[in-house]
Amino acid sequence: MIHLLSGLLGLFILAVLLVDLLWTTFLEGAGPITKYICGWIGRIMLTAQCKLCPNRRIITKSGLLTVTCSTMAWTILLWLGWTFIFNASPNSIAATYEGAGTPTFWTRMYFAGCEITTIGSSDYRPSAGIWEFATVIAGGTGYLLLGIAVAYIVPVVSAVTQKRQLALTIWSLGKDPADIISRAWNGADTSALGPHLVSLCSMLTLLGESHLTYPVLHYFHSTKRSSAIAPSVAALDEALTILECGLQRGCSLDIPALGAARESITEFLATLQPALIETTQADPPEPSLASLREIGVAAVDDELFKDALKPLAARRRLLLTLVLNEGWTWDNVWPKPVQPIAPPREGVSR
Repeated sequence: MIHLLSGLLGLFILAVLLVDLLWTTFLEGAGPITKYICGWIGRIMLTAQCKLCPNRRIITKSGLLTVTCSTMAWTILLWLGWTFIFNASPNSIAATYEGAGTPTFWTRMYFAGCEITTIGSSDYRPSAGIWEFATVIAGGTGYLLLGIAVAYIVPVVSAVTQKRQLALTIWSLGKDPADIISRAWNGADTSALGPHLVSLCSMLTLLGESHLTYPVLHYFHSTKRSSAIAPSVAALDEALTILECGLQRGCSLDIPALGAARESITEFLATLQPALIETTQADPPEPSLASLREIGVAAVDDELFKDALKPLAARRRLLLTLVLNEGWTWDNVWPKPVQPIAPPREGVSR
């Protein structure tokens, strides 16, 4: 009876592994085991970065650690599954020579590990019949796991590069939302920004689809603000908010292009929940239009702009969640203005 339960347990473990492996690598999102591992590691690394290492050396290892741990979890499950299957019968394996000893649970684990890694064991061999076929299948599943893992990791690495490329592209438009608008401002409108939004739409759409297919991408972070996707996307969306709600004469852009860029960011933000990233309940500070007025941009009254921001409150909380999840703060999206140093009073020495 114990051996029968061992075999059923092994089959169950292999079934769970197969579901998680195929779900993670071929379907949208991540399997239950991979999702739990990624979320757990992501929270630990983010907490460690915030409390122990503000220079971001810890959190940038999150992506590598999540991929490594997920692959190791798949390997361990495969190993355990076949160990319990070979433990389903006391005669599943036999010693190849007299000195090898009687097979135990640990020798069956050793034999299963040798087979799934295709190393092979010279001390033990499978018994004739069904166990010979089981050994062949075990070796095949080892090859299958290796092939799927490689096929999963390669596009993830490519997507990480595309992610940083998009962040750098947005960074080149401006270092913050006000800078994006001021660089596009020609004295009359911001129409120069239109072609850039058109080109960004396809990149943003690809970014959202990549994160939906590979949620582990949320845990690949950059050490530099210029190549960090979260504050860059948040800055672009805040710039779109100002163009849409904060200018008296309208945004002077092709409205379909603006709407397409906004919708592409919306689809990207929708990937936060599948990655088990909890939305913060805090609201980011309201944008200031003072710096735009200083360069002659006709901006609406602050009260009108504040009212226009109310329908976007949930969206802006998602943007703040995205920024915080990468270990940045809202100051990396909207830098605080530098306070001028007051001149010394007369009669007071420096």
